[in-house]
Amino acid sequence: MTADPDSIDGRYAVRKAVAQLLPDDTLPAFALTDLFAAWLDRYAEIIVGPGGAPVGFMTHGEGPEFTDRVRLALERLELPAEAVAHHAALAAWMEHKRGFFKAEWHRTARGLEPLAAIYFRRRPQVGAVLDHLDLEAAPRDRVRDFASALDKDTIHFVSAAFRPDRPVHHKLYCSQWVTAASRADVAARIERVFELHGTHPEARAVWRAQHDRCCGADDTTVFVSTSVTRGEASTSFKIDYPDLSPDAIAAWLPEAGRRTVVEDARRTMALAGTKRVTFTGVRFSPDQPYPSLKYYGDVPGSQ
Repeated sequence: MTADPDSIDGRYAVRKAVAQLLPDDTLPAFALTDLFAAWLDRYAEIIVGPGGAPVGFMTHGEGPEFTDRVRLALERLELPAEAVAHHAALAAWMEHKRGFFKAEWHRTARGLEPLAAIYFRRRPQVGAVLDHLDLEAAPRDRVRDFASALDKDTIHFVSAAFRPDRPVHHKLYCSQWVTAASRADVAARIERVFELHGTHPEARAVWRAQHDRCCGADDTTVFVSTSVTRGEASTSFKIDYPDLSPDAIAAWLPEAGRRTVVEDARRTMALAGTKRVTFTGVRFSPDQPYPSLKYYGDVPGSQ
């Protein structure tokens, strides 16, 4: 049998990450990697949080078969029926195209807790998203104001996150293309997002010191995201920066915390097999003077 030239060792990479970071409880995660084996061997992303927690993976697929596999995963993770129903409705609206699935395992006081998220990269109009999602006035206004602050009339990724005993969290991502011509405008737009979320002033100063450097000298795309439930708007927001080195990531935090950040970033790179962190999530909250960080590494060859 001739090997598929486009295949990667995605399932193996995810299993390796889980075995290293969840050595005492690998069975649930291994079962899910088996469920998505065919997709992970085409696209796999390793997800690592501070200190190795949480740990997770992302993959993507097309068509009803992938949609059904996600449904099975949500049911096996014993997530609320509301989560399963929302995924089914969103997948149908998106015509089962360009779907992504993420699973993470978080250590909590109650033990190991799963988080699952779905994403669709279809770029629907903001108004269409608001028509589709069942939101009360405050979260509707947040979505509209968020997109307006970023000068976007479409949502790049329409997403939702699910956890046990919690309502559906709708996550909405807007892309920002940073070029020599747009660099100042992008920074001004993100400043408006800080104002919208009432972010801690020290965190805003940290962002001003690091943002331009993390965009690099060449054209790049960053993603800015916020989340809402049916009745509430989140007070935090996140910026995802591509292709950062461990030292560049560590500069987001005070000197005392940088060594740990470098170790976490290098761990992510080693597990994924990359030379840089594919994306770094930098999350800002109103009560925190520094952002929280999360690391994403695409297994080389992922399509």
